[in-house]
Parts: sequence; structure tokens; C-alpha cells
Amino acid sequence: MYTWFYGFSEEPFNVNPDPRFLHLTETHQQVLDSMIRGLLDRKGFILVLGELGSGKTTLVQHLLNTIDRKVKAVAVFRPQNTLEELLEDVLRELKVPSAPQNKVSLVRQLNDYLHSLTPDQTLAILIDDAQELSPEIMEELRLLPTPETLNAKKLQVVLVGQPELKTRLDSPNLRELRQRVEITGEIRPLSEEECRQYIAHRLEKVDSEISRVFSPEAIDLICRHARGNPRTLNILCDNAFLVGYGLSKKKVDSPIVTEVLEDLDFVDPEELDEGRPKEVRRIRVAAAGGKSTLFRKIGFSLLALLGVGAIILLGRIYLKGPEEPPMAKFPIQPPAIREKAPSVPSEEKPEGVAQTVSQPEAAKQQTVQETPAEKKIPPPVLPKEIKPASPIPAKTEPAPAAAERKPSSPDERPAVALKPTPASPPSPATGPRSKAEARIKKTVTVKAGESIYTIAAKNYRVANTSVVDQILEVNPRIPSSRKLLANQQVSLPDITEESLVLESGDGTYQVRLGTFLKPEYSSFLKGEPALRGKEIKIIPRKLPGGETWYRAVAGKFSTREEGLKVIRELNGKGLSPYFPGFKKKK
Repeated sequence: MYTWFYGFSEEPFNVNPDPRFLHLTETHQQVLDSMIRGLLDRKGFILVLGELGSGKTTLVQHLLNTIDRKVKAVAVFRPQNTLEELLEDVLRELKVPSAPQNKVSLVRQLNDYLHSLTPDQTLAILIDDAQELSPEIMEELRLLPTPETLNAKKLQVVLVGQPELKTRLDSPNLRELRQRVEITGEIRPLSEEECRQYIAHRLEKVDSEISRVFSPEAIDLICRHARGNPRTLNILCDNAFLVGYGLSKKKVDSPIVTEVLEDLDFVDPEELDEGRPKEVRRIRVAAAGGKSTLFRKIGFSLLALLGVGAIILLGRIYLKGPEEPPMAKFPIQPPAIREKAPSVPSEEKPEGVAQTVSQPEAAKQQTVQETPAEKKIPPPVLPKEIKPASPIPAKTEPAPAAAERKPSSPDERPAVALKPTPASPPSPATGPRSKAEARIKKTVTVKAGESIYTIAAKNYRVANTSVVDQILEVNPRIPSSRKLLANQQVSLPDITEESLVLESGDGTYQVRLGTFLKPEYSSFLKGEPALRGKEIKIIPRKLPGGETWYRAVAGKFSTREEGLKVIRELNGKGLSPYFPGFKKKK
């Protein structure tokens, strides 16, 4: 979303592993050399360790692309529950046809493949996130090679995982497998200087440079709090550019990074006090010291309010008068309208008007109204077409017409029959889903450090205000467009060309062109042939966090197909920000 604003050729800090952006620091180079040496020397088992986000997967992908062709290397990037599933994945990568089979036949197929290799060829199986493998699978991996293939050293297994993998291998039940590990490499955290080099390297890959888009203070903050983790560097830089883009700042400074660090909960606010003015730190310390007193005052105030509420409730229960009949509580019509209701002779009763009932019948109806069953019936709703007049003083009631007899009691007054109250809508459990619910494609769980933009990039391959606006539309409870809580559930809508064509309510259609931080950001759409003769409206959209974004819509289109044709034409030119092909124009 911010690539065009900063002049990047593509996103420099995507969290997904990409070997094109690999920066070989000293520790990464050492681990890579260890893997290559172990594979070429035909070592049986190789162990690669590194913290989450240290770059292990990127290193494995780089190795697959650069390893000697004599080594037939395959990688398994997701943990497996059984050895059968693992072998099926390996054979599939080797393009060996295999239907789901039992363990014995799969092992036989693997060994047949090993026998088919020439003497100078070997097979390397790289297993990422190996710490997730069960002890049974790990032990079975040790038994994979037959004595013949074991002597020929045609099979190597590279176990790549987090540091707890080594702890598991040191357990007594996996001691024999641990003894087969001949080479161990570990990716260490980057130094602060290596962090700067990492950021500069990725910016160079997108035709930029570090001094153009970051202030030195901002880089210092990022490198200090990333703690040498490449993925954390990506997350902090990516979110810093998002905030900078929202503030229209061409260079990210330390206040922007400070906001990102606090929003993503990478650090406690107190940890950032070193970079704050002393006056701000004194205020924060004073506020922290007064917290307990403030909480006590709030607690006592709440208790007092609860006590007053209880007294009022008890007073209403025990001091109120006798129960009024339901019809007294909920009159059919306001007094002003009932006085104007005309009397109608019983033999000419028109539709919608009830006849006046006699006093005995009225008494009977009064008795029925006071039964418990009738008390449960909700009061009738005043018809929409009957609008109460402005209040009229009671003393200025109009005199009844000569032909009319003023009823002697309220029960004798003619009543206008009400239209039936519309049935209440079905409950959410049984009724039809709303438009927003109907658009939901799936629900994801937020991981620590993720923002709504990283979730958008992962699921839609594009992250900008247009896509985020669609996500916020089906998640009205998300308080901010930049901050999410770990383990929070986020619904994702189905964003397609068809979903961007909307009904206008008058039989015509309009299309969504995008959502932007400022109205002028939609100027690239002006003059487009597909929109010639159509009105482009900019509609402000207030977000829950207080921000205002601007939706651009175009219309009117006489048919849905006409609107869909325009969306497809814009998307084909890369002018629809809802899809990955969106590119900067003008």
C-alpha cells in the first residue's frame, strides 16, 4: 500500500520468506556453509537451529535454489503427524507417483528411488519446523535407509527447527538419533550493526536507501528493540512505513517508531522512556504512583452508585400503587387522536373500524384483559400513518357534532382498529445472515505482532486502505486499523470483482473504486476511459479509532454487468487497489 508513496518497486519488508531478499550475515553464511558441506560430504543427519523468525526457512529456500544438481533436494515445510504423510510429501516432491499406501510400501518406494540414483547422486530431505515432529517419527527417520543405501550414503536428512529441537534430541529415547547427527549449525541473533545492514540490504532490493526513508534515531530504535531477529525487523519496518504513509511523512522518524513499538506491544511504554524528554518521564512516574489511589476512588464511587441504584429499585417495588390495567398503561391512541375519531353507525361499519360495544360487553372485555394470559400480550403499536398531533390543552377540546353522542365513558368511545403489528425479524441463529456476514470467507486468529495490514497481505496478497476497509466493514468491533490483540478473531470478507458492484436502491448500480487516506489520492482515476460519463463520489468513512478515510464510488450503471465490466477493465490495467496487480499511476 505504501510502496508508491516511498518510491519502492515492491514491498521491502514482507514477512513471508523470500530468498530474493536473503541477506547473508556472518551467522547465516556459517550455517549455510555447514549445510552445503554436510550434503556434499554425504553426512547422514544435519541439525540447523534458530529462533522463530531468525531466517531458517529463507535459508532452506535459498539452499534448494543453489545446491549442486548432484544433490536431489526436497523440503517439507509443514509438520507431519505420521511417517506415511511425510513420505507421501517427499515422493510427491520427487514426482514419484504414489497413491496413499501403508508405511512399508512407501519406504520401499523411497529405497527404490535411492537405488535409481547414479553413484554421484544423493537425496537430501530438509524438514522445516522439525521440533513439531513426534518422537515416533524422529525415531522412524533414523531407520529409513536400508543397510545398502546406508553404506552408500545416498540419503541425508536435514532437521531445521527452533532451539527446543536440540533439547528433544538430547532426551534418552532419541539418543541413537542424536548420535547420528554429524553437523550442527545455529543461527545467532544479529548485532545492531548487522540489523542496520539487513534493513539497508532490503531497501536496496526495492531501489531505495536507508538514509532516504529513515532517520538515524528511528533506525537506532528499531535495531535496539528488534533484538537481532530478522522477522521482528520486518514487522517493525513494515508498520513504521504504514504509519508514516498515514501521516504523509516521506521519512520515518523516532516518534513514528515509538508509536509502532507501543501499538504492537513489543515493549512496555516504560522501556521507551529513555528516548523521551525528562518532563514526560516525570509525568509518567507521577501517574504511575497515583494509580492505586485513583483506583480506590473509582471503586468507592462504583459501590456508592450501586447502593443508590438498589435503594431506588426497592422503593419502586414497595412504594408503587396498585397495578393498572394494561389498557390504561398502553392506550390504543393518544387522547388527542381518540377525541377526533368519528363515530360510525354499527350497520355501516367500514373496514378497519371497530363497533362501539355495550357496557356489559365492555365489562366482559375488561375482565378478559385482566387475566394473566392477556397481560403477557405486548401493547399494540401505533400505525405509522396515524401521526399524533401537537399537544392540545385539555380545556380546549372541540365540542362534539350535533349528530354525535359523546361517549359517557372511555369504554364507549369508538376505537380505530389497528393494523397487525409486523412480525419481529428472525433471530440470528435461525434467520438469514446480514450482507456483511454473507460476505465472510473465513476467520483467522491473530498472532502476536500481527497487524491488520500483515493479515491482509497474507490472505489477499495486497495490503492497503481499500482492502483493510473491507475487513473493518465486517469486523465493526475492531477499535483501530493498526492495532490487534493476540488470539483475536478476525473475519475476512470475500473480495472479488463481483463483490465491488453494489445496488443503489433505485434499480441502478454503482462500483467501489477504492478507499483512501485522503480524497486526492483517488485522482489517478480521473480521465479513465472506463469511467467516462460516470459520476465519481468521494464519501467520508469514520473509523472506530477516530480516523477518517474516503471511499470512492462511481455510478450510475443500469445493469450489474455494466458495472462489472468497468471493474474488470480497471483491474486489468492495475487500477483497482483491491487486487495484487494494483500499481502506482501518475
